[in-house]
Amino acid sequence: MASNLEIAKKVIGFGSKRILFPKFTVALMRTPSLSPYHAKFEVPLNFSKFDIKDYLYHAYNVKCFNIRSYVKLQPVRDTHYQPRHWFRPESKKYMTVEMEKPFVWPADPEDWEPWGKKDQENREKESMEQVQTSLTKRKEAMKALRRQAVDVLQQNRNKTLVNWEKERQQKVVEADARRYRQKI
Repeated sequence: MASNLEIAKKVIGFGSKRILFPKFTVALMRTPSLSPYHAKFEVPLNFSKFDIKDYLYHAYNVKCFNIRSYVKLQPVRDTHYQPRHWFRPESKKYMTVEMEKPFVWPADPEDWEPWGKKDQENREKESMEQVQTSLTKRKEAMKALRRQAVDVLQQNRNKTLVNWEKERQQKVVEADARRYRQKI
């Protein structure tokens, strides 16, 4: 007679899914609000609780007990290239896992120089300045164009009114009571 352990292994099938070269990305999220026994992951939409449990066990030898998952719906957005072309970006799926052993994020290094953090901050600052200058130039150009259009329209309106009054002919309109037609 088979023991209860053998039956449980057949029913659950834990550890049976082999992952050689995964075609997915599992990202560990930094969540200081959770306890050290919990970890939050961003996973693909087709990922199940059994998949993350197998993945963490086989890749990192981490045993998981309680797994919570939720799908975050992304807000509807407008495209930059096609105005009034609304779409909803793909949803994101997050899983929170309760682990057997605690995991604490390592402290930030005191010197970020090997990772080029100062260079990255300088590049971001320069790009933001370029964006701001291009936006201000664009706004100024739009204001100048608007002023030119208003001036042209005012000049044309004045010219057309004067020309129309000069070239206007006096026309007499008579109404025929029987046929309701106008005679010019």
